[in-house]
Amino acid sequence: MKKLLFPLFMLAMIVTSCEKDPDMNKLDSDYSVYTDYDNSVHFNEFSTYYLPDSILVPDNSLKANYWKDENAQNIISAVAHEMEQKGYVRTEDKEKANVGIQLSYAQQRIQMTTGGWYYPYPVTYSYDTGTLIMEMVDLRQPADKSNQNKLPVIWHAYASGLLYGNSHFNMQLTLNAVNQAFAQSPYLSNKQ
Repeated sequence: MKKLLFPLFMLAMIVTSCEKDPDMNKLDSDYSVYTDYDNSVHFNEFSTYYLPDSILVPDNSLKANYWKDENAQNIISAVAHEMEQKGYVRTEDKEKANVGIQLSYAQQRIQMTTGGWYYPYPVTYSYDTGTLIMEMVDLRQPADKSNQNKLPVIWHAYASGLLYGNSHFNMQLTLNAVNQAFAQSPYLSNKQ
């Protein structure tokens, strides 16, 4: 028996030693996705949701701007698909929806100036980031009418990361982030 265990042990060591380590350069190639929820909410009480046909794009102006092109529709479709997978039915009538989902997207260019490498000359570089924000609100009428204009956020997800020079690749990162946000939120399911 001992003669058989040693070769099996050596075979197991050889197989596991050949496992490839992850490429550290690829660890930041996806968006970081953060999700949180109100743990006092029972999501199985909801069945319908409202999702606008555009994405809010915040900027410095006082009026709201909305993203409505094909890329925006792809993101909205991905969210709708994930909600369907969780057991929800989309409605076009906000009054008939139990919950609403607000999507927002922001891009930011970050510019850095540092010294040190080529003293006394500063080194300047910049990079672009994209952030998708998904918020689910409870649309049911509050019992306290004084809070009628305050909709409680019961789930939110933030996905953020570097943008690349390829818009197709950036869109794929965003769609992957939508999938990841719902994958790490199993409590959203209203299926019994």
